[in-house]
Amino acid sequence: MENRIPCKNENCKGTILLSTAEKTGGLCMPCFQSVKRKEEEEYIRKNQKDVNLYEGIDDPFEILKIMYSQRNYDPLIRYIEYPRTQEEIYNSLSRNDIKRLEEYAIQLINDNDIDTAEEILSRIVCFTNSGIDDCLELLINKDHYYPGVLFKGASHKIRDILISQIDKEVENRNHILLALSWIGDIRVSELFNQWRKYPPSWKNELYIPAEDYSFESGWTLTDDGNRRNMFYTDSYPLVHTATCETEPLSIIKSHEDKCPWCRSQMTVLFDFDLTNPVFNFFNFKGERLRISTCHICTCYGYIFTKLDFNGYSKWHEANKKPSFLPNIANPEEEALEVTKPLVLSKTKRDPYYAARWVLEVPGSEVGGHPTWIQDAEYPICPECSKYMKFIGQLDCPDFQEYGEGIYYAFICKECKIAATHYQQT
Repeated sequence: MENRIPCKNENCKGTILLSTAEKTGGLCMPCFQSVKRKEEEEYIRKNQKDVNLYEGIDDPFEILKIMYSQRNYDPLIRYIEYPRTQEEIYNSLSRNDIKRLEEYAIQLINDNDIDTAEEILSRIVCFTNSGIDDCLELLINKDHYYPGVLFKGASHKIRDILISQIDKEVENRNHILLALSWIGDIRVSELFNQWRKYPPSWKNELYIPAEDYSFESGWTLTDDGNRRNMFYTDSYPLVHTATCETEPLSIIKSHEDKCPWCRSQMTVLFDFDLTNPVFNFFNFKGERLRISTCHICTCYGYIFTKLDFNGYSKWHEANKKPSFLPNIANPEEEALEVTKPLVLSKTKRDPYYAARWVLEVPGSEVGGHPTWIQDAEYPICPECSKYMKFIGQLDCPDFQEYGEGIYYAFICKECKIAATHYQQT
């Protein structure tokens, strides 16, 4: 057996073969690799250069093209980030800029770079509320129908193409149904109502009824077959602030009651001052609306509360305890905390602005379309059995340093019942 000798590193207790020592200068392989790694890191530190791809460029279209361009990794290059976010740039685009972006997306689609085209088109649709019919035709020709939000506001021509394909496109039928729901015009609502009365021949190939695909785009059918939106088209984001001024809305406050299930203190997710004109779009008659929940138990199902529009908020007897709940050893220590304060923005934004959670925009909002992380889940009012309307959401990373997931709030105005729910990846 070949003799082994101690590693040259006096702090290492390893031994090595003589043949290895000749290659490594007497170091064991882990120590040798550590030395080489430090040498490489030092070389990179001394020779790394900052590269600003945006230097001298102020055209927002060209800036976005650079952001979407592929960059080969080079440890000696440190790319300087553009000082504005994609969200901010999209919000500053002119109609001509948007047209140029669409043309660029068409080029990407023709080059089969669908993923990058999808990133661009999703932001055009959600941030600028612009139609992208030319791009949609190309995507359809490539059998690409996802995400459905791309089809929001699509023309009758695009709608009719989708309808003509629904019976024959077996593999893409789910995505076509979602695309149609995002178009959601009278013709689509009539078609969904027809499927509700007379289920299509392919109904058993779906996991849910065809008409229920409308939930993903925020609407449902009434008993008489008309479209009913399940969200408010007025939308106000919640933004960070360092001030403590009096605001028309406060979030994450302690409620006076304890959860009957886990015994932790209940939480007021939203406390609305209904006398403030900003909330006139709710059309609630009263002075104060509190939407409360158990922030722990609502992660496992809906929590319903009875309310009025003058601050009353109590646990609803219709709540059904889930089959599983965590064992909370110290419920008094489980309060939901705010580490990054949020206030209601004074500026409205497009109701679909945060409709796709992968766009990574601040999701906390009052009104607007919910940001579903999983499938769309609208609760059914325990009294009138109608779907409840989305009223707002709190995106945990917006108000907690290491938060994840979203708390959703819903209301049945007629029955004076609120509901909350939670989703995460």
